[in-house]
Amino acid sequence: MKEEKKRSEISADELDARMKKHQKEKVEPISKGVRVLEEAINTVLKKMGVDVARDDIPAQMDLLGIYMTEHTDERAPQLNGFFFFQRQKDDVIPYGWVGSARLERDGKCYCSIQLFQDNRLIESGGLQIIQ
Repeated sequence: MKEEKKRSEISADELDARMKKHQKEKVEPISKGVRVLEEAINTVLKKMGVDVARDDIPAQMDLLGIYMTEHTDERAPQLNGFFFFQRQKDDVIPYGWVGSARLERDGKCYCSIQLFQDNRLIESGGLQIIQ
């Protein structure tokens, strides 16, 4: 088994190559997955009346009575993601759910969006992560 050299023992070229490999194999896929998740969340927020192009999204959500909660219970990982609720008069109505970003066999990243009021399930994403 080949022992890996420490940073102080390698050349600048090798360090640069290692950093580029780390960027390509770790950092870029994670940032693409986060982008897919953000797009899915923005899709739900748009449907609820939020202008996601503006910088005051939390203030808009507060004015519209929108609550967003994160679910991360290890006992039910299929439900992990974000739930959206909207306040209407004296009631809080469940509006939708955005599942965690997931990588499929085709190397693309997807998010599921469930809209409770429309009884629809939408697949969002399809961004190529692994070649």
